[in-house]
Amino acid sequence: MLAPALIAFGHFVAVFALAAALVLELALISESLTVETAKRIRRADRVVGIMALLVLVFGFLRVIYFEKGSAYYFGNTFFQIKLGLFFVAALISLIPTLQFMRWSHELKQGIAPDLTSASVKRLKSIIHWQLVLIGGIMLCASLMAKGFGV
Repeated sequence: MLAPALIAFGHFVAVFALAAALVLELALISESLTVETAKRIRRADRVVGIMALLVLVFGFLRVIYFEKGSAYYFGNTFFQIKLGLFFVAALISLIPTLQFMRWSHELKQGIAPDLTSASVKRLKSIIHWQLVLIGGIMLCASLMAKGFGV
């Protein structure tokens, strides 16, 4: 029964890497970006996207093949809330991602993006909310694991 443990491990690593990449983005975003810092933010954002996809893949593998079965999870209120929080976090993550993608042309020319204090505040707020939502997801996972929500 090594496979369930490895899938769970992959799921946990992806969640922690996702949170770490968000914290890195948060630390790097400022009004005075250099080209290199902007590129690092874009790389961190790619990691966020890849890890979010891996969280989803590993999570559904656990639900369907390796844990208590899909009927248990999809019938659990906290699992439903957890999925809802995940999709809200994914949707709001589009805002910073689109902002970072718009930097491509400038960065290719060696020009650092110009961020206003309002846009820095907005980006940081969105990332804070993503981290709060991840905390909510973890709370739901803990409650679900202890049998709440069935």
